[in-house]
Order: sequence, then structure tokens, then C-alpha cells
Amino acid sequence: MLIQMNFAYFFIFFVTFVAVVFALVNLIIPLILAPKDWEEKDQRLRMFKFWRNFPYESGEINPIPARFQYNIHYYMYAILFVIFDIEVLFFIPWVVTLQQIGWITLVEMIIFVLILLVGLYYAIAKDGLKWR
Repeated sequence: MLIQMNFAYFFIFFVTFVAVVFALVNLIIPLILAPKDWEEKDQRLRMFKFWRNFPYESGEINPIPARFQYNIHYYMYAILFVIFDIEVLFFIPWVVTLQQIGWITLVEMIIFVLILLVGLYYAIAKDGLKWR
């Protein structure tokens, strides 16, 4: 029994070990392979040095600057969407197993929904959902 339990933990430790080694290798390889100096030795390196500070996406230069500020209202809507989207993820397993888990879980879910509704009320009270 003890050997079987220890063997089950072996896979957890093995995956953790592989993940740590993978992370360390990905941190060490650029230190070895990256150029040590950026002196202008030839024309190609000079061109690379000129273009390396520009934003690059899909082979095209962006027409707008990389530091574009978005309105805070987009952020508020995104956060509220994520909160209520995660709420739906909690509802799905609860609804599927409602008959088997009993009434106490129904009470817990009602408390959970009430907490979220208090948050929604707070967002509405602070005019977080009004677009100005």
C-alpha cells in the first residue's frame, strides 16, 4: 500500500521536475546564444539595430503608436463580464448534480448569487455601467 502511494506521487514529482528543467533551459539558452555586444560591425547589424525598437506585427509596421490608451470604461465592462462569466461556470456543474447534492448546496448557491448581486448593485450605484 505504501509503495503504491509513493509511486503515485512519482508522476507529480516527475512532471514538476520536467517543468522546472524546461523553464531553466529556456532561461539559460538565450544567455549562451545571444550576442554579447551590439557594436555596429557591418551594415546588416546597423539596420537591425535601427529596426529593433519598432513594434512589429505580421510583417507590417503599425500605423498607430504602441502606447495607445484605452478608455477606463472598456476595462470596467471587461472585469464585470469576467466576473459574471465565471459565475456561469460555477452554475453548470451545480445544475447538473442538483438532485444528488441536496438542499444545503442550494442555500450555498443562493448566498453565492447574493454576493454577486451585491457587487452588481455596487457597480450600478457607482455608475460603473454608465457610458460617459
